Amino acid sequence: MTLRDPRSGWRKAPRAALFLLGLSTPWLALPLAAQEPAPADSVVSLGELIISALRSPTSVGEVPVNVTTVTREELRLSAAQTLQDVLQEVPGLNFRFPFQAGVAHPSWQAVTLRGLGGTAASRTLVLVDGVLLNDPYFGWVRWSQVPVEVIERIEIVRGGATVSWGSQSLAGVVHVITRSGGGAGFSAGAQGGSQSTFRGDAMASFGDDRIGGYVAGEFFDSGGYILTEPGLRGPVDIPSASNHGALRAKVELQAGDRLRIHAQGNYFDQDKDNATPLRNNTTEAGFGQIGATLTGSDGSALTLNAFIQSQSYVNSFSSVDGTRGSEQPSISQDVPSSGIGANLVWQKPGLGRHALTLGADLLSATGDATEQFLFDDGAFARQRETGGDQTLYGFFVQDRIQVGDRWQLYGGLRLDVWRNSAGSRHIFGIADGNVLTDDTFEDRSGTQLSHNLGFLHDASDAVAVRGSFYSGLRVPTLNELYKPFRAAGNVVNESNEALDPERVLGAELGLDLQPDPSVLIRLTGFWARVSDAITDVTIQEAETSGVIQPCGFVPAGGVCRRRDNVGTLRSLGLETEVEVRPAPAWLLAVNHQFNPTEVTDAPGRPDLIGNEVQGSPTHRAMLRVGHIDPTTLEVVVTGRYLGARFDNDLNTGEIDASFLLDLRVRRRLTSRLSAFASVQNIFDTIAEMSHDANDFVRVGAPRTFVGGMRVRFGG
Repeated sequence: MTLRDPRSGWRKAPRAALFLLGLSTPWLALPLAAQEPAPADSVVSLGELIISALRSPTSVGEVPVNVTTVTREELRLSAAQTLQDVLQEVPGLNFRFPFQAGVAHPSWQAVTLRGLGGTAASRTLVLVDGVLLNDPYFGWVRWSQVPVEVIERIEIVRGGATVSWGSQSLAGVVHVITRSGGGAGFSAGAQGGSQSTFRGDAMASFGDDRIGGYVAGEFFDSGGYILTEPGLRGPVDIPSASNHGALRAKVELQAGDRLRIHAQGNYFDQDKDNATPLRNNTTEAGFGQIGATLTGSDGSALTLNAFIQSQSYVNSFSSVDGTRGSEQPSISQDVPSSGIGANLVWQKPGLGRHALTLGADLLSATGDATEQFLFDDGAFARQRETGGDQTLYGFFVQDRIQVGDRWQLYGGLRLDVWRNSAGSRHIFGIADGNVLTDDTFEDRSGTQLSHNLGFLHDASDAVAVRGSFYSGLRVPTLNELYKPFRAAGNVVNESNEALDPERVLGAELGLDLQPDPSVLIRLTGFWARVSDAITDVTIQEAETSGVIQPCGFVPAGGVCRRRDNVGTLRSLGLETEVEVRPAPAWLLAVNHQFNPTEVTDAPGRPDLIGNEVQGSPTHRAMLRVGHIDPTTLEVVVTGRYLGARFDNDLNTGEIDASFLLDLRVRRRLTSRLSAFASVQNIFDTIAEMSHDANDFVRVGAPRTFVGGMRVRFGG
């Protein structure tokens, strides 16, 4: 174990910068100056947007569940710098710990919908153009893998998506749709600001009637800030520096009148310092996808997709003394993992009054963790090797039935088949090779049938009522099953190879009002019950250093936890979304979520009943006011309120509520060049992001200034 040179983040900068150089050089030579500038983004009515997050291209106004679509316009208006920052403004969507993506440890970035979160394994499926973005081993999401510039829109489906997508969509789906070429063009941007932050990106697109696509890249580097709450900081606390490079390419080919072929790939390289000198992690990940769509003369479509994911993740933890004056290594991890997947979907939109969808999908993941721990006298004493394989199959059918002029009924069934195999844990002494643990876990498998029933009623041209009733499951990740971990605050969390899948039963009822084309109001009430909910259950808090089973040695002040099927969680709430356009250039948007989520049943742990689910606030709200004329000046102010929530299952670490105000200004200088600036956290609020049981508190970013310029040529 060696102390990382704090300047080492720059070692990868040339390699990532070459991404942008390689993208921009050939395109700068094109005669794009003669082309017309790209048209300004226009305001699109909610009902006109076509979504694919339910696996059948459908208008937002024709689905029975609450769908939020973040358009390119909204991406431009936000002061956010990353995809994760954008999503924090969506009602009903939260993160385990809502730090900025640039400073957050990957395990903090799990997304949660409607209060169904609280652990590193997300209960929400995240897709990019239909390809899984969730880590195949851990289940969390690295949001920086997707450069914001390539995003066309983001679709968020809360609940009700388990029939379409299966296990990982228990709480819902976040589907990122990237652009599709659209003619020769080039765009590039550069920005810099507080914390020595720099971000540069470039995108080159091409296309004609037969072929189109893009190549895009992004490089990010930031010195970060100190995450520890100011009153608790000590000599070991350093800024959480981070840098990454991302390269993405996509091509679509019209191979004939009825056959369209597409392919895409992504490469991601990230290096992070995690708030102390001995804590850091690196990730190198990539994926590739190929697929085809064959359309029939009767309007039917058969789509095949196949993809592969691969990643290398190296992570180092440390133990910090009570005064935060010193630290020593506690664990060093190397976790390679991979996943392969495929799906086949057939759609027939015009089968009389029916719109039928049939499909099947496969996901296979494998991962192995090699960990060195028990650091003593300058070296690690033991090595632990854990791993396993997981295979998920799904078969589903969905139908949408038109009943009269104003009613649509929805129904779907899905059969999920899962299998966990080759699970093992081996521990041996590094110096002498003596085997201390040699466990091979029993293979386990199961099946479950899920359903989705819904309706949509157009009561009038201005009023629509929708509702759905659904069930589903989530199979535990390989990480939850086989790999223990240590976290800040000397928290030791044991894995559990005997975990059962979680099961959800949920319902929602919504009302959409559009009394005028410039006013949209959406109200959605919802209820969900998660049985056999998997969470990190506290076994014992350590008053003195010693052994606590099943965690092993726990330092004084630390905590022993274990992943377990705790019992039943209940999520109940109301989502309110209002958007008003009093004039074409003015916007007022307000959203609020009331969502108390608590434990209602916990066999053997009556002390947990009635506790709030960790990381899930009862109230979340967002207010946005802006002047958004893209041809002149855009000024947008966004306020975000995040209510109090708890950091653990015992509800002893309360994270204080916070309100943050952001400002973004954008000015078009010429038809091709624009300048922008933003201030996040205008009032420099100290916002708690996490609060451990031992009162160790991490905070969000201080006031942050960013400014930059963007140039565009062609389409």
